[in-house]
Amino acid sequence: MKIAVISDTHDHLENLEKALAGIDALGAASLFHCGDLVSPFVIDRLAKFAGTVNVVFGNNEGDRLTIGSVASRKFPNVKLHGEVGFVGTENGEIAFTHRPEFAHALACTKKYAAVFCGHTHRMKIERIGVTPLINPGDLMGLLEPPGWILFDLVTGKAEHFTVK
Repeated sequence: MKIAVISDTHDHLENLEKALAGIDALGAASLFHCGDLVSPFVIDRLAKFAGTVNVVFGNNEGDRLTIGSVASRKFPNVKLHGEVGFVGTENGEIAFTHRPEFAHALACTKKYAAVFCGHTHRMKIERIGVTPLINPGDLMGLLEPPGWILFDLVTGKAEHFTVK
């Protein structure tokens, strides 16, 4: 099962559109956004993804109420999880959050097949014991070129892609 992981869009719609095109081309079954969408209109773009889109809030969401309202009213494939999300799969449960310190603690429990986070604007792929802990970097291109991760939940392989 291939999963796309993105974070820290910060309203950069052009980079989000490019990332979604790459994600679709590589056949990801689901998409995880690790926070900092910023504006409600990002939900409209995320909802174009054919599979399920799982979203947690970051520290820069401008209007959480409207983001939640837009997602629940208009887009059944977009699921908001609050500050921390947990998604069960046939290959184990995935935990995801915006904050790396929360993600690290979740990975240390050894309960999850993978843990995803954002916030730092830097891509990082590591393992805490056997648990993959993945930060895709950002889609705004603040500190590094904008990018995203394709994670294979069966093999544990994580691959970073730069938005061009």
